[in-house]
Amino acid sequence: MTPAHLLALACAGALGTLLRAGCNAAALRWLGAGFPWGTLAVNVGGSFAFGIVAGYARARGGLPNGLETILLAGLLGGFTTYSSFAFQSVELLEQGRSAAALAYVAATNVAAIAAVWAGMRLISG
Repeated sequence: MTPAHLLALACAGALGTLLRAGCNAAALRWLGAGFPWGTLAVNVGGSFAFGIVAGYARARGGLPNGLETILLAGLLGGFTTYSSFAFQSVELLEQGRSAAALAYVAATNVAAIAAVWAGMRLISG
């Protein structure tokens, strides 16, 4: 990767992080702090976008000039929050909210897998 590609990758990661922070702030404002809705939405939405980009790239034999890496590892890597998901799951368990933790883990995994599949199907026709 050239220095320009590395800079683009870093900028895309920063943009993804800013988008994630905005989504989390909006979810907190609109839905409250009782459940990690923002992280759930970011992980599912990011998985859907990942499916679209990966499906598009797969159908065309890749994307030009490192764009695939910039979008997937940079933008969407900064946007999605698996470590936050894991931490928030543990927090729910520590709060004695086992049912909420189980629902969160199940919803995140099922919805994210479905979102990747849907994104890939959408782009492949």
